[in-house]
Amino acid sequence: MKDPCMPLRALYALLLFVVCFLPPAAPAQNHTLSGYLIHAASGEALVGGAVQVPGLRQGTYTNQYGFFSLTLPAGTYTLLCSYIGFKTDTQRVQLTQDIQLEIKLQEVHTQLNEVVISASQRAYAEEVKSPQMSQIKLNVNSMKHIPTLAGEADVMKVVQLLPGVTKGGEGTTSILVRGGDPDQNLILLDESVVYNVSHLFGFFSVFNPDALRDMTLIKGGFPAHYGGRLSSVLDLSMNEGNLQSWHLKGGIGLLASRLTVEGPIVKDRASFSLSGRRTYIDKVFGLIDIPVPYYFYDVNAKANVKIGEKDRLYFSTYLGDDVLYTPDQLRDSLQQDSAAFGEVDFGFRLGNLTSTLRWNHLFSSRLFSNTSLIFTRFQYDIGGKVDENSIFIGSNVVDVGLKQDLAHYLSPAHTLRFGGQYIRHRFKPNVVAARGDISQVIEKKEVQPFYSNEVALYLQHEWQLNGKMKLQYGLRLSGAAVPQKVYAALEPRASWVAQVDEHQSFKAGYSRMMQYMHLVSSSTVALPTDLWYPVTRGVKPQSAHQLAVSYTRHFEAIHALFTLEAYYKWMNNLTEYREGANLILNDNFEQELLQGRGTSWGLELLLKRDEGRLTGWLGYTLAFSQRHFEALNGGQPFWAKYDRRHDFSAVGIWEIAERLSFSAVYAYLSGSRFTPQVGQYLYPMPDLSGVEIIPIYAARNSTRLSPASRLDVNLILKNRARKKLRSEWSLGCYNVFNSPTPYRVNINYTPERGLYYAQPSFLGRVLSVAWNFEF
Repeated sequence: MKDPCMPLRALYALLLFVVCFLPPAAPAQNHTLSGYLIHAASGEALVGGAVQVPGLRQGTYTNQYGFFSLTLPAGTYTLLCSYIGFKTDTQRVQLTQDIQLEIKLQEVHTQLNEVVISASQRAYAEEVKSPQMSQIKLNVNSMKHIPTLAGEADVMKVVQLLPGVTKGGEGTTSILVRGGDPDQNLILLDESVVYNVSHLFGFFSVFNPDALRDMTLIKGGFPAHYGGRLSSVLDLSMNEGNLQSWHLKGGIGLLASRLTVEGPIVKDRASFSLSGRRTYIDKVFGLIDIPVPYYFYDVNAKANVKIGEKDRLYFSTYLGDDVLYTPDQLRDSLQQDSAAFGEVDFGFRLGNLTSTLRWNHLFSSRLFSNTSLIFTRFQYDIGGKVDENSIFIGSNVVDVGLKQDLAHYLSPAHTLRFGGQYIRHRFKPNVVAARGDISQVIEKKEVQPFYSNEVALYLQHEWQLNGKMKLQYGLRLSGAAVPQKVYAALEPRASWVAQVDEHQSFKAGYSRMMQYMHLVSSSTVALPTDLWYPVTRGVKPQSAHQLAVSYTRHFEAIHALFTLEAYYKWMNNLTEYREGANLILNDNFEQELLQGRGTSWGLELLLKRDEGRLTGWLGYTLAFSQRHFEALNGGQPFWAKYDRRHDFSAVGIWEIAERLSFSAVYAYLSGSRFTPQVGQYLYPMPDLSGVEIIPIYAARNSTRLSPASRLDVNLILKNRARKKLRSEWSLGCYNVFNSPTPYRVNINYTPERGLYYAQPSFLGRVLSVAWNFEF
């Protein structure tokens, strides 16, 4: 019988192991240099900034709140602080006691400055040294100039261009990472989980780029404080708001407009940021009597206050909805055309609400704490009414969570991170209410909610073994409690780096991830029929193991960073639905699900340049992804639907002059897979009244759609600055050559050709224009 205390004993053993290898308490002559790296103009924290002491060849990064800590022997040091896009700050520090600094860096608004390039050089040097692998940090401001569909800057479309990431369908915002499924990505906005990341049935993401500060994608070698999903972590942070002065910025495009206002509540102590975005296609087409009964909107808000030298509070929230409604013209037409129609109304609403309250506290110059209270809600409502008949269908997920993270900067060679998390999930799928004659066909269902309690504890140690090797290892103990069942698992994590010299290194990593909830959906985009549900007695938690090795090289002469990475991942208890499964209005949908195994492996290349007149990246992925379900494909392994063999992308932003820049994206992607029909036979009806045509299919997912390629371009013309106003025009073209982009297959018939497959394309050439401004 399995020992229920085994996970706790293993965690305790790891803690003892870490403590045994920690250095003794710092002697009296050592002191701690700590503080914050901030934007000089706005007062906002700079995340991931480099703080270095060249004389000792030691340094560190700022955390997600801009905090750093270094414990050094007493003495006088030169301190170099740098951040990409900012001037490097040099300070002379005499360390005779513990010191806390607030270091302000000046932003450089043009990429033509060599000081900026030196900052990126230092950032690349730190990336070569870091044991963290499979991680890509993206500059949100640069992403705004990358050409996208209809000129709407979209962070999810940019993420799809990175190696290791593929999209679910042309034009959509869904992502599949290293052979995983769409529900296996942990997408966080200020630590709150975002369940639905798309608007307009997947064509635009819910993230307003004007509201974002930074974002990080992790595909493997996961730090121990992340958990709950198998394939990736996309961590996004919202703007904190300017502590010094008021600012207004926004943009007007063909489909939507956005506006952001930020400023101090109390100068140097408290600030806020408020952003809004809405489509207006329903209003524009309504002016010419063409009903387009749809719109979406987003609202982001964040406030923060410095309570003292050691405490700071943050509150952030996001609200976004897709709304489909009955236009007045259609309602009036239906009621006039037929006496059979009385009052007519229909529509749906689908959206997210997230809120996070965070408290930063410094227990000492070496012990940093963050406590977060988190709320998330995802829901959809579908309603319809014809005369006296009405129907309502709804579903929702509500999370309430508490998270505690601590970082103990013991010395430059040792950093300990530990904490825990609790989430109370509430799932309420397939709520149905009906009134009138239709209630005799569709039965009203008062669904009792499902509850799941998810908990995790973690411990991680980052250890500088010597001048060229660093080890990051940890353990996460996770579990979920559902009625009549408790699941628990250990999730070990480890990554290691060995430097060949200051410009190149080799890395290796292993991670195990658990996932205690599933998504029931027949699509890779969010629809009003998606169902999230917890693990139950019949559906087990998903798990994944991943091994990865990489080579990183900093090419100083061209100011670029190159990464070559290989990975192998094996997954258990993946879910698929049975052929012909009924997933809608089905309280017993668990019986429609199957569980099986999956493997994926591949090779990824990335060459990126973050600063200078020409920036961007080249990315390539060679990937393989298989599934094995006993009840599918005769029990034989088969290729996953989105097993795309080759994925290449080239992204470039060229600053031609101070007021003129040009950007382009070229992407090539192998087609997704499908199960072809290879024949058919006739089967007589039991009463001999006719015959039934029965299709014959080949092996599951044995054939590919045709590959697709696309070129997008964008021209940015900045207007001359007028007092405090800065503005720019963006002229773009999506799919310049109008290349075909197959998204599904149809079986067609003509007398000349008989039965044949056709691959309809989607989203041809799309022109766009937008005006962006900032005060």
